Amino acid sequence: MPTARPAPQLHIGGIVCGGASEWRTGERMPEHGCEHWQLVFVLDGVVDEFTDGSPRRLRAGRLLFHQPDEACAMQAVGEVPPEVLRIEFEAAGSLLDIFRGRAAWADALERHTLRRLAACVREGWQVSGEDGVRLPQPVRRADPPLGAERLQQLYLEQALWLLARRLHGGGRKLSPRARAEQNQGALVDAARLYMAEHLEQSVTLAEVCRAAGCGRGVLQQAFQARTGHSMREYFSRMKVERAAVLLAQGYTPGEVAKQLGYSSQAYFSQNFRTLTGRTPTAYRRDPKPLSLCNK
Repeated sequence: MPTARPAPQLHIGGIVCGGASEWRTGERMPEHGCEHWQLVFVLDGVVDEFTDGSPRRLRAGRLLFHQPDEACAMQAVGEVPPEVLRIEFEAAGSLLDIFRGRAAWADALERHTLRRLAACVREGWQVSGEDGVRLPQPVRRADPPLGAERLQQLYLEQALWLLARRLHGGGRKLSPRARAEQNQGALVDAARLYMAEHLEQSVTLAEVCRAAGCGRGVLQQAFQARTGHSMREYFSRMKVERAAVLLAQGYTPGEVAKQLGYSSQAYFSQNFRTLTGRTPTAYRRDPKPLSLCNK
């Protein structure tokens, strides 16, 4: 009977430095030595990433790893100012062998995780001074939100395991249709999360696409396939579900309209009645659970 190979191991010691920010076209990060592992992920735009002097062009959705003792540098290129996530972290374990000298595209689920990681990095690290000038190296924020540092490490570890499993070729092979459905689900989940965090605003399709890391047509198709609604319709349903909760808690229709960023109480009331069949005032008197987003 063949001997089973030991399972790959990964231990994240901590994040040494992190930054997720926009770079001006032509701006350059000077060459420096890597003391630890580095993950570079292009959120938007195009950069030239240098490893020991050798350039490699990275476009949005592509990532690259630098290992300890390599020299790295970066230059922002193209017409659109790129946005880049760069994480330097302490790590050990055989799983890291999969990433040595590796550049790859991130799939939809991996992009979702890396974008959540970028959001936590922005909360935990400062990349520019009070005058707006970029610092030589990001510095930890003095008072980050609760759990920001822990979430950075958790999202980083999740991203590494997801990447390693796909790049290693392990796991169940998915059919093209199953992979497309998985990618659609990841995009919709990323969009839902962004919209849930911005219910008080009037988010645009472009903003949600940027958060999900995809084009308009792709996101609209994913929403229609997974929810039966357009993105705008789904966001409207999310807002009304939240409004119902606030009404049940005793807030007046006017207060709810103001909290959720509706242009007027009349518009809110019309939207609420269209989706629920009841006026906000009637619902406030006799609230019942709503499930508008699962239809």
